Amino acid sequence: MKTRFVHFLFLATCCLSLIQSAFAGEPETYQQAKQAYQSKNLPALNEALETLRQRRSPLVSYLQYWQMILTMDQLSYAQVQAFLQENNDSLLAQRVRELWLKRLGRVQFWDQFVEIRAQIPSYYSLNDTGNQCFQVQAGIALDDPAAYEDGKRLLLSGKELPADCQGMLEALQEVGVLDESLLLAVYRNALFANKPALAKVLAKRARKTDPAFFKQMDDVAQNPALALKKGNIQDKTAYGRALYLYAIDRQAKADGALAQTSYQKYSGILSNEEKQLVQAYMALESARKHEPEALKAFSKLDTAVFSTEQWEWYARSALRAQDWATLLKVINAMPNSLADEHAWRYWKARALKAKGQTTEANLLLAPLSQERHFYGWLAAEELGPVAGEPMATYQPTDEEVRQFARQPVIKRIEALFDVEARYEARLEWLYLLDALDDPTRIVAAQYALLKGWYDLTVLAADKTSRTHNFALRYPTPYRDYLQKASKAREIDEAWVYGIIRQESRFMHYAKSSVGAGGLMQVMPATAKWIAKKLGWTTYHDGMLHDIDTNVNLGTYYMRYTLDTFNGQEAMATAAYNAGPGRAKRWAADMPLEGAIYAETIPFSETRNYVKKVLANAHMYASRLGLPVITLKKRLGTVPARGSASVTETESVTTTIRILEQE
Repeated sequence: MKTRFVHFLFLATCCLSLIQSAFAGEPETYQQAKQAYQSKNLPALNEALETLRQRRSPLVSYLQYWQMILTMDQLSYAQVQAFLQENNDSLLAQRVRELWLKRLGRVQFWDQFVEIRAQIPSYYSLNDTGNQCFQVQAGIALDDPAAYEDGKRLLLSGKELPADCQGMLEALQEVGVLDESLLLAVYRNALFANKPALAKVLAKRARKTDPAFFKQMDDVAQNPALALKKGNIQDKTAYGRALYLYAIDRQAKADGALAQTSYQKYSGILSNEEKQLVQAYMALESARKHEPEALKAFSKLDTAVFSTEQWEWYARSALRAQDWATLLKVINAMPNSLADEHAWRYWKARALKAKGQTTEANLLLAPLSQERHFYGWLAAEELGPVAGEPMATYQPTDEEVRQFARQPVIKRIEALFDVEARYEARLEWLYLLDALDDPTRIVAAQYALLKGWYDLTVLAADKTSRTHNFALRYPTPYRDYLQKASKAREIDEAWVYGIIRQESRFMHYAKSSVGAGGLMQVMPATAKWIAKKLGWTTYHDGMLHDIDTNVNLGTYYMRYTLDTFNGQEAMATAAYNAGPGRAKRWAADMPLEGAIYAETIPFSETRNYVKKVLANAHMYASRLGLPVITLKKRLGTVPARGSASVTETESVTTTIRILEQE
């Protein structure tokens, strides 16, 4: 009996060894395949593909995808269709369709192009601009009237136009859609968006441009002040005069007074429309700098020339001045699509309330209060304790989670994590979520939480629209570390969670494009400065992704920003993202409601960051069993600029992520 048991144990051990050896080295094989693809070494890629195919790896489709990219010009329609059928509606199938669409567009096989395009699900965004241009071109070739409007929208979107878009431009010009009026408008938009390369592509299609003009375009883009000083830019055509507008706008970003001087000097050569355009852009830059003159400047202009950004900053200028009557007037005059955004619905309600029109305000606040975001929470607080539509919640069962985990796409995502292809796993996850309903997204979030994929947990739970699970939307991993550090620094643990949720989605291995790392996305230079303050003589950059170290560094800096601004959380949050110097400059000459301060931050990244972090903190308070305060109280009141002083040298701001001025 003992001999038989030993024999069985030996066989079991052998089988286990075979299983382990079959999958041993899969990360190495995947990485070798990826390197082979990147170096266009097709034989090595084919060898790795055969190895993973023998192992029945879920990652075979990735190597097949790379193989197809390298051989796209040699592939037949049948080979492409075979891959698509095998991988059905996976993310990789859509990517192959995009590649194939580009090939079909370049050879102008429009019937096949439309056939393949129709196979892409509506929830998958065709983001490649070249393919968007081909789609318009295909529509024109096949007499689809909708293509004309699609082409207009694409041109007015301000996207760069690659070489694949030349055919669309020609087609739109041939049918008269891209006439001189639209061409000039798109050209001006490209200049004001500081996209001189795109502007040049468009100008080359105009009737009245010459080689000397294109040299002037380069001169203005390189040094607008010098070009204006020379004053020899062509002014006989609208294209030439637009260069004056562009140069003055560039000056306004740095020095409004100098831009005004230049405008006065050259206004005599500008048409009334051109004067309105350039003054609108100067008003925009003035508003971003919080100059009180901006509101008056906007009020004198013809709103017909306003861009979306100019409408928004016209409203923000009125809001910052707490001129509720003007704010209401501006929001009422906005394009409907802009006025319907949650921010402007909220501020319109506040303006109505300030004017004593409470009933009208509540009609806006009631539906807004049912939405789960920063303005939804604020709307609910403004509305007070009134009965609303009950919020639907969902708690997945264990069986639902088990069934979800059996899907091939989930096995592939797991395999991607195993080979540390986290970026690809995240993209697969996002694609999967788009096709799910709210309850299934919550099931996905529960599965991700069990796997310790906290960022994917948040992504799934955050995507629900009507049915929610806030325990999954606001998970609380690493509680021991955060609770300990929060108590040591005497800061609100909910605020710490709010920062981390926004900074890294709880990915301790996260590293940003500018080098910030870890849970709290601390910059290496900031970490060294803090380590020195703490007396850590053995600190080095390799410690930045250690959870305990990172949390200690991040919470130290949170305490520093909070002390810098005398406990004002909105300013401290802005400082965490953009530096104390900027957070101080964004204060006003009078006290500001915290929500108004946040709404009028000039940098869109920091503006959205502050709102999201404080909304996170608001939700985390109840999740953590901490005292709950209203979001409006958390935002507080930002003191007048003179009393919001930085307590240490502002040179420390050089250690924080520096955002380029928009």
